[in-house]
Amino acid sequence: MKSPIIKNKVSPSTDGQLETSVGITANNQEFDPSIPKIAELKYSVGGGVWLWRQQPLHETITIAALIASDMNLDSKTTYDKAIEEHQYDTLEFLRGVLWNDDPANLLFYNIDDNNFRQGTGRDWYRCYLDSRFPFVECTINGIIGQRNIIARSHFGDLQFLHCMADNAGETPQETQKKVLIWLEIMYKVAIGHISIDTKLRDVQLPGNNDQDRYPLRRLFNNDTIPSDTDTIHTLMTSNHVYRNTKNDRRALGSCLHVIQDSFTRGHCYRAHLPNLKPKRYGDILTYHTYSGQDSHAHEIYDYNKVPIKDINCANIDGFKDLDGTTDAIYACTKLINYWMNNTPWEGAVQAWLAHDLFRISPDATPSNMNVESDLQYSLSSRL
Repeated sequence: MKSPIIKNKVSPSTDGQLETSVGITANNQEFDPSIPKIAELKYSVGGGVWLWRQQPLHETITIAALIASDMNLDSKTTYDKAIEEHQYDTLEFLRGVLWNDDPANLLFYNIDDNNFRQGTGRDWYRCYLDSRFPFVECTINGIIGQRNIIARSHFGDLQFLHCMADNAGETPQETQKKVLIWLEIMYKVAIGHISIDTKLRDVQLPGNNDQDRYPLRRLFNNDTIPSDTDTIHTLMTSNHVYRNTKNDRRALGSCLHVIQDSFTRGHCYRAHLPNLKPKRYGDILTYHTYSGQDSHAHEIYDYNKVPIKDINCANIDGFKDLDGTTDAIYACTKLINYWMNNTPWEGAVQAWLAHDLFRISPDATPSNMNVESDLQYSLSSRL
């Protein structure tokens, strides 16, 4: 849910050919006029599905949660410091968090000794634009969707990666089911209960029928990229050659992204818990879908206006002016602790996610794209 600054660079690829790849940076770099300004165009064409505008808030929330968790990440860690000091193991969490926005792994160079070397933004942007043509179907059955997982994740049948519904009118129970299935798969990968070598069509969960037992078969087939015979490792890495990939951390990062997005009201509208500061949120009232949304309203809820570069990640109070972020940090910290303790999905983890964190309000309504009505309610509630 971020609108990145594009860092323009054309470099030799690992096979010696010139290539461009998509990249993002929190640094103040000048745009090359030959590269589309994603930070501007992304919203005008319906973006605003990332959590930061020229700021790495997804990553900063994740670092804050890692510091607060049983992992006890160095309290002085920041996004910039992790990159500058080549903290590659920490950056593996961030690669997982970014994966939901970039499931084709186009944001980073495919090299074996660095997992966070960023490119230009061109290839990712091209894939993103494919989804904006009229009548494009960004699903497993669409010509664009079959070959473009980025289009599917932002505007199609993989919007659950952002805690959103596929279409307007989807019941909250249906969206919740998709979200929980993804979290179950990724969490089980993170704790080693599902092997990274498992083919997508063979990923198995408890269920009463084949559709429930093999949930990824409805999302991947022989015509999709990746295909249903590709593995979890291929899905998460696109078979990039980085030699110290930690799929457990990437899988957990994907879970953290979904949790963070659930507190972004352009994605998921929650009930307000009264008389709490910073403002806190409860049960889910409405899952939004992106197609047809007012991109300006979505942008407001993607935390674009509050500077975070100087936030002390060890001080959660420093996030109090970022609506929903405090809840996101606490929830991410809890899941990280479950992962640290190798807690099985069945039992505490499943119960917490299904019946607490993603609990549906009795007043919940089917999904819609009416973020502006949430905005009006939010502004009036602050008066």
